[in-house]
Amino acid sequence: MRFALWGAEEDGVLGSADYVGKLAPEALAKIAMYLNFDMIGSPNPGYFIYDGDNSDGRSDGPGPAGSEVIERTFERFYAMQNTPFKGTPFDGRSDYGPFIALGIPAGGVSSGVDEIKTEADVALWGGTAGITFDPCYHAACDDLSNLDPAALALNSRAVAAATLHHANDLQGILRAAPADGARRSTRAAYTPPADMRPRHLPALR
Repeated sequence: MRFALWGAEEDGVLGSADYVGKLAPEALAKIAMYLNFDMIGSPNPGYFIYDGDNSDGRSDGPGPAGSEVIERTFERFYAMQNTPFKGTPFDGRSDYGPFIALGIPAGGVSSGVDEIKTEADVALWGGTAGITFDPCYHAACDDLSNLDPAALALNSRAVAAATLHHANDLQGILRAAPADGARRSTRAAYTPPADMRPRHLPALR
């Protein structure tokens, strides 16, 4: 199990892309899965799970085989906590991008970012409609007071539960070793979306 804190995500997931891009094919083949936790304590929170099988139809397609297994792990956790959840698409706006581009299964959770919380969302989770899940996203007010303690606690438990589960059970996740050359450097294989940056910052291109 390896833990990573990536840098320069908003500039094109440079840290994670550099890491994956420098790994030898043999090292890439040993990565069973990648779990992404970008924002888990938004002050006006929702509970979102990356849609590994694209059952919501909002991604370009499903994640790499095994991503749907990770999704189900988180679904079971929130169901056991009697917490409603929604899917969120693999749209390339976080550090899972370079991993899924190379066929590595991925998943994770989020408490919401710069999307507007709707009345339907409030009916599920409470909070305030008409403002974003995190009004201080990438703003000066994003300090230690800018979080929802209950969301942070629940999502932290989700992170721990999924990590411990898959550290001991990779059924449905393990992939056949790729053929030589099947995986390339992410510098060639992955191009971040132009709209991945926060909406108040200039696009990457």
